[in-house]
Amino acid sequence: MTRTGTRPWDAAEHIETDADAAAYLEAALDEGDATLVAAALDDIARAKGLADRERLAGPHQPPHA
Repeated sequence: MTRTGTRPWDAAEHIETDADAAAYLEAALDEGDATLVAAALDDIARAKGLADRERLAGPHQPPHA
């Protein structure tokens, strides 16, 4: 019997264009789940070769007091 190997699916491997990234992020935002949005930003950052999502999101804004 032949065994089929599997590997984890990585969204970052399928984000090839800015339009792909925008559609993926929009879908995450539509869900209204902050954890999902953070995961999408991480996937997009990895797809773009960025070290972390903070570089993708832009300058850090300090929290309001």
